[in-house]
Amino acid sequence: METIMKTNLKTFLTGIVLLALSATASAKPYPPLQARTLADQPISSSGKVTYLKFWATWCAYCVEEMPLLQQAFENSKQSYQVIAVNVGFNQTVEGVKTYLNRYGYRFPTVFDATGSITRQYRVTGTPQHILLDASGKEIYRSALLTDELRQHLATLTGAKL
Repeated sequence: METIMKTNLKTFLTGIVLLALSATASAKPYPPLQARTLADQPISSSGKVTYLKFWATWCAYCVEEMPLLQQAFENSKQSYQVIAVNVGFNQTVEGVKTYLNRYGYRFPTVFDATGSITRQYRVTGTPQHILLDASGKEIYRSALLTDELRQHLATLTGAKL
């Protein structure tokens, strides 16, 4: 009985993984992100390979990964753009600015006060990393900054993250 349950669970989980992979592979492009950064600069994902990171200052994993996001921004070499999207939940614009300034982070950051960007990209938790091609189609998504994401970014720039 235990063997049957393990086999059924393995089959079930394999099916979920395959469904998720096929959904990503056949996903339609997202509408372009159009927003203003905390520095009040317009930013858009339209026509550009874009690395989005959804985060919050209260998210321990997000904070831990921020130096790597800064490194990705510095290594982008015009091959892709980095946009950090603060999810705005239990956050303030001033608090986020203070956090970014304290650590010297310079990547463009958008504050999603209404949650509309977070919903647009179907983000359900933080951190969330999404890599989009120039047409807005999702290339890769992960909850953490994984080796696979690093490889995608390295392929784009020729530099390791």
